[in-house]
Amino acid sequence: MKIPTLTRLPNYQKFNFEPRYYDPVKEDIEERTSRIKQELRQRSSLASGQPSTIQGSFTRRASYNKSSNMLQGIIMITLFTLIFGYLYFGNSIFYVLLLLGPAYMYFRFKQITGKSRRSQE
Repeated sequence: MKIPTLTRLPNYQKFNFEPRYYDPVKEDIEERTSRIKQELRQRSSLASGQPSTIQGSFTRRASYNKSSNMLQGIIMITLFTLIFGYLYFGNSIFYVLLLLGPAYMYFRFKQITGKSRRSQE
């Protein structure tokens, strides 16, 4: 029976080797069939008047989250305030930020819970 512990011990390592076989004839046949299928798709898309599928492939689809950008801005402002405040006012700036931090969190969570209550109604 195993004794329960808080830490996890690693399991023993197993060596599993699966050999790969190279068949040049089969690879050549697969390459040719895929090339021919690609050419047929291009011909059919040109004949039907549809644009090729590669047109939209290089557009950037990244979406930016405004809340994460705002959070990054708040972190930068806080760091600059800490650095310059420490240089000009000393340790007292830390006490000011300790008072402003909970106030920010209160209004932030109040805003989030207000949105969730509105969505439930």
